[in-house]
Amino acid sequence: MAGKACEEWESIGLPFILSKITKRGHKVLWVNRAFKEAFPQFSSLEGEIYLESLFGPYFDSPGLEYFTYLGKPYYHLCLPLGKKRKIHVLIEESFWLRFPHWYHTERLASLGKLAGEISHELNNPLGGILLYANMLKEELGSNSRLQDYVDKIIALTTRCRIISKALLDFGKPERGKKEWINLNQVIQNIYNLISDYQVFRKVKFVFNLDPELPPFYANPTQMEQVFLNLFTNAVEAMKGEGTIWVETKGREDRIIIRVTDSGPGIPPEIMPFIFDPFFTTKSSGKGTGLGLSICHSIIKRHGGYIRVENLPEKGASFEIVFPLATREALREDAF
Repeated sequence: MAGKACEEWESIGLPFILSKITKRGHKVLWVNRAFKEAFPQFSSLEGEIYLESLFGPYFDSPGLEYFTYLGKPYYHLCLPLGKKRKIHVLIEESFWLRFPHWYHTERLASLGKLAGEISHELNNPLGGILLYANMLKEELGSNSRLQDYVDKIIALTTRCRIISKALLDFGKPERGKKEWINLNQVIQNIYNLISDYQVFRKVKFVFNLDPELPPFYANPTQMEQVFLNLFTNAVEAMKGEGTIWVETKGREDRIIIRVTDSGPGIPPEIMPFIFDPFFTTKSSGKGTGLGLSICHSIIKRHGGYIRVENLPEKGASFEIVFPLATREALREDAF
């Protein structure tokens, strides 16, 4: 697995190192061509080599750190590969602005290929569920006490098809018609949809929604998906029991939305990665790691941003900020 990762990363053109954690430190197992070119003074080293003896103590924590070497500022990005191995990317500060674009492009290229396969496999059975659910609805008639359950099946299956389609749209130019929507109403709609779902039955929702919230120009189904993913992520963090607070505020130039849960919070060592595609702490088969990355993509395409923090008392809080409509959006809406 590590060898394959090295082969794939060789092409990125940035200096990186594969290390193994030992009692003495991070033992160098392999370096790429770009590392040898950037640090020619290390090309002739033989025997056991440790990162700490080359650059200093900057390599323990996953995520991003800043350090200097021979007077040059560097960023160090540490990516764990299992329990004992890590990849260390060393990026000169002058090259830093190029890196996020490369990283985003590479991840989306891999995601796009897999997304097509996932979406195709999901859409066929979901279409069948919708067909039979609608047939059942007709057979039951409007007076049946089971009608509400069938409506829930149809609504949730439709939601799954939207999520499946979003995999294809992830990282691509935005598709779908925008319109003026009330984000408070979108939040309430999603809550009404999921409130009877088994995993949410022991979760208390507390809403503090600004009644004067201005309308927002957005794709409504994509906004619904953002809140569905955030609520689902929160309830999974709380293991199905706790409180979710949802707050909206309107300002002169922006809309602020906060979704806070009473869970254990997010471990600091994984905080830098939670919006990455396929990053998940769930056991195999219980999560894809796509929920928050899709939220991030949708929010970004609507001109906003999302950030997260752990609260001192317990729990995590996600804050979304959307700018209010520009003149371009008003012009587009006129057509």
